[in-house]
Amino acid sequence: MAKQKSPNRPAGESTNSTGKSAAEQTRPKESWRDTIESIVFAFVLAFLFRTFEAEAFVIPTGSMAPTLRGRHKECECEQCGYKIVVGASDEVDREGYLKWSVDRKGDYLGGPRLRTAFCPNCGFENQNLETKLAFNGDRILVNKYPYEFGDPQRFDVFVFKWPEEPETNYIKRLVGLPNETIRIKQGDLYLVGSQGERSEEILRKEDPNKQRRLQIPVYDDNHPPRRLIAGGWPERWHGMTVTHEDGLLAGWNDTSDWSLTDDGDTRYHTVDVTDEPAWLRYRHYLPRPDHWSNLEAGRPLVPAPRLISDLCGYNAYTTEQHHGLNLNGGVDYGPFWVGDLTVNLEIEIEETQPDAELTIELVEGVYRYQCRLNLADGGATLVELRSGFEESDVRELARAETSMNGPGTYDISFANVDDRVCLWIDDNLVEFDKPTTYERKGLANNVPTQGDLTPVGIALQGAAARVEDLVIERDIYYRADSDEISAAGFQRSLSELLEDPDEWAAVYVEECLEKDQLDLEIGQDSYLALGDNSPRSSDSRLWRSTKTVPREYLVGKAFYIYWPHGIPFMNNGRGYGVWSHHAISRDQQGRTVSIPVDDYPKYTVPFYPQIGRMQRIR
Repeated sequence: MAKQKSPNRPAGESTNSTGKSAAEQTRPKESWRDTIESIVFAFVLAFLFRTFEAEAFVIPTGSMAPTLRGRHKECECEQCGYKIVVGASDEVDREGYLKWSVDRKGDYLGGPRLRTAFCPNCGFENQNLETKLAFNGDRILVNKYPYEFGDPQRFDVFVFKWPEEPETNYIKRLVGLPNETIRIKQGDLYLVGSQGERSEEILRKEDPNKQRRLQIPVYDDNHPPRRLIAGGWPERWHGMTVTHEDGLLAGWNDTSDWSLTDDGDTRYHTVDVTDEPAWLRYRHYLPRPDHWSNLEAGRPLVPAPRLISDLCGYNAYTTEQHHGLNLNGGVDYGPFWVGDLTVNLEIEIEETQPDAELTIELVEGVYRYQCRLNLADGGATLVELRSGFEESDVRELARAETSMNGPGTYDISFANVDDRVCLWIDDNLVEFDKPTTYERKGLANNVPTQGDLTPVGIALQGAAARVEDLVIERDIYYRADSDEISAAGFQRSLSELLEDPDEWAAVYVEECLEKDQLDLEIGQDSYLALGDNSPRSSDSRLWRSTKTVPREYLVGKAFYIYWPHGIPFMNNGRGYGVWSHHAISRDQQGRTVSIPVDDYPKYTVPFYPQIGRMQRIR
């Protein structure tokens, strides 16, 4: 508390032997008092700002990964060099203590210690996770103002008090508004109207740029499994042509129209001028750890393409208590087919003829969505094709003028997400003359076909080009999990059939209405909360006493990651430990004590800021 000010001095001031007035003598004390009062005032302002405007939070778990990271570990895949990030919140309790059993010296005896990490890019099981540092979750700023004077918006990332445990803050994505019924079906969210099934409307972010930020990586061609490929594993991107022959990959066969250059540092695909479309296609040849084991043992690899599934790399790890990368062992490969895809690439057009055209294709079930770019005038046409290779059943969606005309280098992203097709050129969203959304009704139109084993294609005709930086991403797949229905057996069956789209579809159709569809009703002044990491999120789907968040429990809107975690350096990139993790143990008298685990640092120095992840939360 600030000291009470002394009474005002008389107007007439005396001088002492130093020649200074009494007022001058008291100025240092007055300045010190002003400083204290200023500091106190600043604290009061900070408290008021924290109370009424913004507050900082730390993300503890991975329920919002990869948008927001909880406590996690990072490593570089030993085979392909891809950066792996996996959740590590299983190791600690809510107070941050390790769940390990340790002796009185702090030596590890047992517990959920992370051991291995599955690379979602090349399928290798990395064994080096145990010695990696664990980082605290993202530190974020939460703005309280929007919910004090306005209504929450759909798809906000928001912080709230969980009604079943109101002393704890939770963070999820707000997907449902008061008095709505939200349906989770086949990975997407729908608003259900009064007529039920016939009046459902898919929910999507109005701004495609925001939706683009939520995509989850499937494959980065800059990090191929080179050792596995040298042993006979197929390249995932390859030149292909239509043959219509049985036994081939969805009617496609390999060709040599495209050439691959890979010197270990640079990797790109090139094609010369052709009279017919020359296709470069992606095949989802995702290896498994057993393929890598076969390589080491000299056994046949037996590669097979698979459906792209809802595998989430953040969850793909093993601990001391869970062995084996499978559903039973605690790691989920993703049993559900995901048809909502985005392809990103850089293309250098080196030479064009008058009829030059670039086509980018995304397959989803019985439909193919193409963007056809005229390289002479920059015109873009979006079309929808029914299954098969004949173009008799073609529907034009929209047209646009683009900046992509003639030779040059262009960055392109093409997406088919939430029943909407979007195109970006040089990071700018292309505006089409018509809406690029569509409606997909009926279960038969929403199951995979053989074409989904090679779901992305790039074709050039009348042009020579170089393509690189190929990255495929997928949309979030919201699972219709419920505390009332166990879908473990259903999901296990699906995960075993990803190499056979027809059989997968047959099993899925039989039980999907019960195991992969869920309706959630929202009451007045309440909201529905789901996590982006749907396979590992305790949210409205699984809550028991209440499925929604009442308005009075809202805290605020998350808007900025201000400190992801510092990046340590020196000492082989580990820094030097300044504080160890602690575990709870018991002393000789049976009393609970906190024991430091000296070989497992919690904080290290020196470090530098991770600027790249300091960003707005979408």
